[in-house]
Amino acid sequence: MQIKEFRDITISALVLAIAFGVALGGGLDGLGNPGNIIRLIGISLIAVSTGFIFHELAHRMVAKRFGYEATYTMWRPGLILAFVSSLMGFLFAAPGAVVIRPGNIIITNQKTQIENMGLISLAGPATNIIIAVIFLALDAVYPTLIFYLGAFINTWLAIFNLIPFGPLDGAKVFSWNKLYWGTAIGVAGLLYILIRFVI
Repeated sequence: MQIKEFRDITISALVLAIAFGVALGGGLDGLGNPGNIIRLIGISLIAVSTGFIFHELAHRMVAKRFGYEATYTMWRPGLILAFVSSLMGFLFAAPGAVVIRPGNIIITNQKTQIENMGLISLAGPATNIIIAVIFLALDAVYPTLIFYLGAFINTWLAIFNLIPFGPLDGAKVFSWNKLYWGTAIGVAGLLYILIRFVI
């Protein structure tokens, strides 16, 4: 990983942790309790570090395995939007993305290209689902806010990225294989219901 890429993913993770902490703390209203906001930012940093970073690294790893060039690049307007939206008590996160270029790969047909992009895109949300399950298992053994939020944030990241719209992962997975997309969004949805209404 090059210095610029490491810098971009580190800054993105830090800004997202701050944004999650502020949003979970109630946005502008919660800033009156800075101790709670700092605590939530610290908790969010762990969840974001495992969720966001591994999400992007999963895209990068699968793309490179297929022979593409893949580099994470932060998107400054998206980071600003994440922070501003957190002040209003919710979060719209578009901090950046793994930019994929052909590299040394030779694509013989469009079907192969769509399948490759689908698998690369599915890798991120699938990683979030796996991490969410790990956090849930840890929470079952030792219930604590950090494990609960780790499961919640990773489930939220999976669902958000699986929305089949625009540049999101879900659009590419849906175009490639609707069964895989439906299975992934179904599992993420069940996890969300479990976390929000059962635990």
